[in-house]
Amino acid sequence: MHNLSTAAAMFELGASLRAARHKRGLELDAVQRELRIRKRYLEALEGERFELLPGQVYARGFLREYAEFLGLDGSIYLDEYNARFAHHDEQPIAALPTVPRRRRAPAAPLVVSLLAAVAVAVGLAAWKLGGSGTTPPAAAPHATAPAAKRPAAVLPSPIPAVAKPAAKPRVAQLLLEASRGDCWVIVRDGSPSGRVLYENTIRRGATVRLPARGPLWMRVGAGTNLNAWLGGKALHGIPYMTGNLVIGA
Repeated sequence: MHNLSTAAAMFELGASLRAARHKRGLELDAVQRELRIRKRYLEALEGERFELLPGQVYARGFLREYAEFLGLDGSIYLDEYNARFAHHDEQPIAALPTVPRRRRAPAAPLVVSLLAAVAVAVGLAAWKLGGSGTTPPAAAPHATAPAAKRPAAVLPSPIPAVAKPAAKPRVAQLLLEASRGDCWVIVRDGSPSGRVLYENTIRRGATVRLPARGPLWMRVGAGTNLNAWLGGKALHGIPYMTGNLVIGA
């Protein structure tokens, strides 16, 4: 019974994609023009020959985009691909060794105390040697008593100046406006398989603002209704109907 339930839960990715395409009456050449995915990659998806794709990142992105283009649930196809075909061979990053802390240098007051103790000992020894006789010796002409040495002053360590934090760079804004009618938009981070930043239908006259911290990948439906600006500059090359656009690359 367990084997039967497992087999029922699995489905053929390529066969279901091919069936959905035939149901819509589409040829691979037409899909290639619409999605801008090479025909041989589309054939690899329908044949489940994922080793012919440039890598797992592209395989996931192409699979999800192709499925959603055919009106299918792309997340179900990604889950099935990850369970049956993806390789999970990443090695964990080893922990970095800790660096032992250096001992702090003795504080300035301790150094001053040691120098003062040495000075007192030297003065006491000089007094004992000078007062050992019964009569003090006659002072030599033009002789001057040696001056006692003073301990060198220890200057405190300078306090390092605190650097002011650098100003954060301004993040460009992507402005989308459905000026002529409703327009469906999906914006991803950098590539067709990147993180979804926005996905919705922008109603006529409405605007949407998104931060552009790096390259963005955008797919639009009814692109003739959409105007777009990046950092205040108008974007050109928006597909007339349905298509993809890379912004800020």
